[in-house]
Amino acid sequence: MSNTTASSVMKLPELKEKVRYTWDILNEWDGAILQPENFAKEMKTFGDRRYKKTWVNALCKFEAMLAYASCLDSWMLLTSTFAFRPERWDYEYRHQIFNEFLMYPKAVEIIKTGLEDIFHKDFDVQEREKADEFFRLLEEREGSAGAIGFSTRFTEQFAGSRTAA
Repeated sequence: MSNTTASSVMKLPELKEKVRYTWDILNEWDGAILQPENFAKEMKTFGDRRYKKTWVNALCKFEAMLAYASCLDSWMLLTSTFAFRPERWDYEYRHQIFNEFLMYPKAVEIIKTGLEDIFHKDFDVQEREKADEFFRLLEEREGSAGAIGFSTRFTEQFAGSRTAA
């Protein structure tokens, strides 16, 4: 698979390849025997396969499913899975992937747990900085109808400092 950057829009053949690859991983995860007819049947649920929009919707759904199914440590979602960097092949779809993830009933709780882990456990500053791209994703969502309603800024008062009266 080639490495697509955010500066280039993914072409339909590569998008189809990524969708199939992600679908294969999801189904191998469940221990299923991969059958092409099952992929085709599932793809039909996303719409007309002649349109890029259909493939984008499938990719985002499958990526969110994979993030949810493979989540072992909540903090990893923030420092890796949802830390979308411009050089990642799925960068242009980051908001839709994240929206799909938020559809899971426990998604916000998982994110909350990840934040608590990052800021209340023994993570050093460099480890916390790995979540910067996740916070940037949230900042991009602020002001949009999809904002999830919590501040993306971590504030901490340093010992001995006081606010001006």
